[in-house]
Formats: sequence, structure tokens, C-alpha cells
Amino acid sequence: MYNILKHTHFTFILLAVVLFILNFYWLKSGHKNSQKPIFKKMLLHTHLAILVLGLCLMGYLHINPLAESSYWLLEKIVAFAAYLLLVSVALNDKKRAGMQYLAFIGAFGWLFCIAGLAFGKQAIILVG
Repeated sequence: MYNILKHTHFTFILLAVVLFILNFYWLKSGHKNSQKPIFKKMLLHTHLAILVLGLCLMGYLHINPLAESSYWLLEKIVAFAAYLLLVSVALNDKKRAGMQYLAFIGAFGWLFCIAGLAFGKQAIILVG
């Protein structure tokens, strides 16, 4: 069961990153698909699936993010929220182009932070 949850979680992460890059490219190139709400809904649903699968993994492994030994997971959750915020800024066509590019790069910075926390399982900020 663990392997199924883990690999499904990774698959949805990859799908979300690809959809994010594709949506950003379409927005910047003026492609007609950037105006279709179905692609933004697909990205939203992949992010929700990532969150639900992550919560299922937390429950299956009995990890409490508020326990001192699991502060890395709390940081990962906060970093995911920051990533979601930057994705919404990057894909907002009412923002200035410079802000969109900065949010696009910042979102990948948070993704790398999340990956480091996931593989290292060592808190960076909340060292207890």
C-alpha cells in the first residue's frame, strides 16, 4: 500500500509541474489554451490530489507534523502552501510580467526546498 501511495504521489507531482510549465508557457506566448479554464482546473485538481495523497501517506506512516522529530514535514506543508501561492501569482494574467516571471522562478525554488525536505527528512528552519 505504501508503494502505491508514494508512486501515485510522485506521479501527481510530476503532472502538476508539467501542467504548471505548460500553462505558464501558454500564458506568455498568448496561446488560445491559456484562456481555457479546464487547464487551470486540471492544475488545481492535481494540487488537491498531491495534498490528499500526502495526508494519506502521513496517516499510513503515523507521522505527526507537530512532533519535534517531524518538523521537516511541517516545513514541507508550509513550503507547499508558499508554492501554491506563487503558482497562482505566476498564472494570474492580471499581474505584471516581471512579477509573473519572478513568481515562476520562486515556485521552482520552493519545489526544490520541498524535495530537499522530503528526501533529507531534516528540518531547515524549525530545528528543535
